[in-house]
Amino acid sequence: MEVFHNENEKIFYIEKDGLVIAELTYVYGGEGKIAINHTYVEPEYRGSGLAKELALECVKYVRDKKYKIIPVCSFAVTFFKRHKEYEDILL
Repeated sequence: MEVFHNENEKIFYIEKDGLVIAELTYVYGGEGKIAINHTYVEPEYRGSGLAKELALECVKYVRDKKYKIIPVCSFAVTFFKRHKEYEDILL
């Protein structure tokens, strides 16, 4: 599934049939920093890897912008603990 990014609304999301079924939101945490503050996947799609897809798109965005990530929501904290290969972009 395709991941969309609305930079103005600070959200990465996935749609199906015109409805958002998964989202990852962030806020700016100072210059060059974003805090991932919310991740949600509709119940019927949980366990299918959609949250991981959102996180990976966020990682690409952060690397492109040369930003750092502050994981705040429980999903982001767990994701980055499990994926040590992204330690270079964490604060």
